[in-house]
Amino acid sequence: MEEEDFHERRSPAASESRLTGGMLLEAWERGAGEPPLARARTLLRAACPGRDAEDAAALPLTQRDHALVALHARSFGPAFSAVATCESCGERLEFILPAQQVAGVLQAADVDCTVERDSIRLRLRLANTSDLAAVAALPDAEAARWLLLARCAEAVDGDGRSVPLPESLRETALERLDALHEAAEVALALGCPACDARQAVHLDVGAFLWAEVRNAAQRLLDEIHELAWAYGWSESAILKMGAARRQAYLERARG
Repeated sequence: MEEEDFHERRSPAASESRLTGGMLLEAWERGAGEPPLARARTLLRAACPGRDAEDAAALPLTQRDHALVALHARSFGPAFSAVATCESCGERLEFILPAQQVAGVLQAADVDCTVERDSIRLRLRLANTSDLAAVAALPDAEAARWLLLARCAEAVDGDGRSVPLPESLRETALERLDALHEAAEVALALGCPACDARQAVHLDVGAFLWAEVRNAAQRLLDEIHELAWAYGWSESAILKMGAARRQAYLERARG
């Protein structure tokens, strides 16, 4: 699949925006002081300018990450290039994961499922950013699991009325909710060339994109600093230039 094909199949939440120039620096500046979950929401709003903060936080995680994958493809290219460390021997492992492969995993994952038992229908949905922010505030992992279940589960009786989650369904509901989220994870099996050990590496799309944004913003700030020092131009004037023109001036300033 070519990059253009991937863009055509992207989430409806995505737009044609790219993180460059002033938009890149604004996203970096806003996200620099935020925790990871808030950063993902900030990047999503950069990817989808028409979406407000509440709507962005309510998107299922797979739809949120699909929009972020599309933003990565537009802004930094159609592949995730990263490194990991072998858990057995400490060898550096490099890998490249095509954006289309990541998007395929996210698109294939279910966003909800239904369990029926004893005249009760239980609907479970994939968590969103607001759900994760709520459970992240809890110090106890078990309490966080139950809160996530309470937020992501809805039980109704045979008449369609909402009812409390029956005790008999709680463990099943937790297992199904865990499975729903495991299916939405993007994982890559890596083999170590040094010791032949194999391990799974999980890709956090939001964290990966943030690292790209941070690095690109730092490079752009370095360019602005160098050109402002050499020519006395303002930041806004430099940002109005295209990347090719900035590079041409940088080459001349460096002699």
